[in-house]
Amino acid sequence: MNDSHQEIAHIQQKGELRYLFVKVGHDHFGIPIESVKEVIELVDTTMVPMCSDVIRGVINVRGSVIPVLDLQSRLGLKSTTPYDKYSCIVLYDFFDQSLEESMTLGMLVNSVVSIEFIDLNKLESSPSFGSNIPRHFEWKMAKINNKLTTLLDIKRVLNVNEINSSLKLEQEQFFIDYCQR
Repeated sequence: MNDSHQEIAHIQQKGELRYLFVKVGHDHFGIPIESVKEVIELVDTTMVPMCSDVIRGVINVRGSVIPVLDLQSRLGLKSTTPYDKYSCIVLYDFFDQSLEESMTLGMLVNSVVSIEFIDLNKLESSPSFGSNIPRHFEWKMAKINNKLTTLLDIKRVLNVNEINSSLKLEQEQFFIDYCQR
């Protein structure tokens, strides 16, 4: 077991998890840090034709082509907050069960806020109403600086099949609209 896996196991034994807190639009969200590869400054992305609005484009990081997901768009938030010099891309390693492969995906966020230890015993369930993102993207709520913050179910947020399904629907609607002209 390497050092990072030992550290994660030790933290989980203590009943704590580490989260990277990011600002997306006007809201703060927690992302499990154990699979965060790195955080890089916002760079220009290369657009991919016929791709969903959720995918901002692709970037080249040290010879690897990495798709970049616009987290505002993916969470269904209105894009009222422009990206600026504080915006960054969180590179996240994960195993997509539907594709049965490991991959790295970039998540475009407005800024990184902090890294926090979360006590598992102090997590609260997400409310069944009143959230401004789809409920299936929420895992739990955590109190950070006396404010409840949503911890994302990152496996659902990064589910490639779900992203591809929404792309297919967008493409079908595009062709329907085009043919009706």
